[in-house]
Amino acid sequence: MSETDESAEDGWRFELDEVGEDADVGPDPIEPGSPTAENVAFFLLGVATMAGAIALLLFG
Repeated sequence: MSETDESAEDGWRFELDEVGEDADVGPDPIEPGSPTAENVAFFLLGVATMAGAIALLLFG
């Protein structure tokens, strides 16, 4: 094994600039957007499928 492979197995996962006060606190928050027609269609298909399955379980 090379020296870099051995140091990677020593438990060091982060560089010094990735931790501490100057570190990035996390990903940017997700902002809401307008739904596309494809997303709405699949959502409604899922709702209809689950409503049908529940109706069959209760009344079928």
